[in-house]
Amino acid sequence: MPKPFQFTTGSLIYAQGEDADRIFILQTGKASLVYRDMETGDDVRDQVLPGEFFGVKSALGRFPREENAIALTDSTALAFTVSEFETMAMSNTRIVLKMLKVFSTQMRRIHTQVSRLVESAEVRPEDGLYAIGERYLKLKRYSHAKYVFSRYLAHYPEGRNVDQATKNLEVVEVALALGNDPGQARGRGQRR
Repeated sequence: MPKPFQFTTGSLIYAQGEDADRIFILQTGKASLVYRDMETGDDVRDQVLPGEFFGVKSALGRFPREENAIALTDSTALAFTVSEFETMAMSNTRIVLKMLKVFSTQMRRIHTQVSRLVESAEVRPEDGLYAIGERYLKLKRYSHAKYVFSRYLAHYPEGRNVDQATKNLEVVEVALALGNDPGQARGRGQRR
């Protein structure tokens, strides 16, 4: 049975990097989802209004949270376990359609950002892959950086960034061994 939670203005509903075991539907008040823009690195704030859900992708995908959820006003939210949410969604196609609309909007925004990045400069795939690893390293998303640098070394063993990619991979592995990655997927055997 979903449980209602009360949040005061400015309180943290959940934090980036936390295990995602709940999905929320805002009943009253306003909330904001704060995450980094992949293109600029600036904070982006998406407002959540009553009747809207949040925390779905991370919880359903069993990934750590990719954003901070903050109450903008005194708010109440229903918290569902993943299985409770799946049961509700199976019996309510309106929820599924609403999720598809939200995910479609997010995918369009990501597509637009990626298109702009691709159009802004002719980048060789090798350099682009290496730059993605560098970006994750800068953001301290070590599990992501490890994956990208490993793929870079596998695909471009003679690439012009091999030495630095190898050094970066060593830095990343030390950081992961020390448990310094708030974005590391726990218990998934591997990823937002």
